[in-house]
Amino acid sequence: MVYLVRNKADLDKQLTLAEGKLVVIDFYANWCGPCKIIAPKLEELAQQYSDRTVVLKVNVDDNEDIAIEYNVTSMPTFVFIRGGDVLDVFVGCNAEKLSKSMEKYAAIGSEPLHSSVQLLESDEESSTNPSAASSDSESDVVICDVSAHDQEAVLEH
Repeated sequence: MVYLVRNKADLDKQLTLAEGKLVVIDFYANWCGPCKIIAPKLEELAQQYSDRTVVLKVNVDDNEDIAIEYNVTSMPTFVFIRGGDVLDVFVGCNAEKLSKSMEKYAAIGSEPLHSSVQLLESDEESSTNPSAASSDSESDVVICDVSAHDQEAVLEH
């Protein structure tokens, strides 16, 4: 299920209720052609990962304060969050990237949760033993991933 966020307080509540689940925020506008194109795929993925993921939609015209907070300048923008931390951000109507990102970050949440002490120990081990560090950084951010088709759709609308 996709949940339509009404305001900042509602978003904060939904983020809190999500607890350890992956939260995907779709920043969209009613007039945005690419947003309309990718909406059915987002709904499908929300159903597929409903046990591990919360999908929220934020209308940028109705919630400018939230869009500003997340530095949204183009639509659709997808923000992946877990535990208050932004894992990834990408812009554009790229259904394949959306699917792969959902799969990647939802899978992370399906692993057993570790205590803070265990995570701190792991971080210390990574800093003293470079081979223990992960090669995939969760802090990598894709600023824009817009295909020629997406650009045409944006220009048309």
